[in-house]
Amino acid sequence: MSFQAYEKLQFESEIYFKLKEAELQAKQTKQRFSHKEVFDSIRQAMQQKADGDNV
Repeated sequence: MSFQAYEKLQFESEIYFKLKEAELQAKQTKQRFSHKEVFDSIRQAMQQKADGDNV
């Protein structure tokens, strides 16, 4: 197996795990987030990381 194939497999496994984790969490709670809430949070976290990396 090539390194690229291994990396792809690992990436797909991680995505699958995260989706299963989200599915389980969705079954345990009624809390839901809008598209805007999710992406605003992601943008904020990315901006904070970028700002912290430039210090």
